[in-house]
Amino acid sequence: MKVVYHPEFPRDVLRFAAKYADISPALGVRFRREVDAALAAVIAHPAGAGHFIHTGSLILREVRRRNLDIFPFFVLYGLADDRLLFGSVIPSASDPLTWLSRFK
Repeated sequence: MKVVYHPEFPRDVLRFAAKYADISPALGVRFRREVDAALAAVIAHPAGAGHFIHTGSLILREVRRRNLDIFPFFVLYGLADDRLLFGSVIPSASDPLTWLSRFK
């Protein structure tokens, strides 16, 4: 399976890691490690590593979210044929539907 990252994905990770690093450098490192662990889990088992996205009236089976264990964030990713697309890292309080434009 080919792994692809949306061009904004690394910027999402760096932006949120920097915010945590402002609080404590160790916290910024911990955030990055948790994102890396989530990515590894998705890559190892894409179909079973996350939850489907619910739009209210529709379940999008091609787009999933992998919650981080400690931080209130999730990784939004999509599956299509032989591709795995990491779209964004999103605060859990955000509406994931606003980020679906990265999965055209």
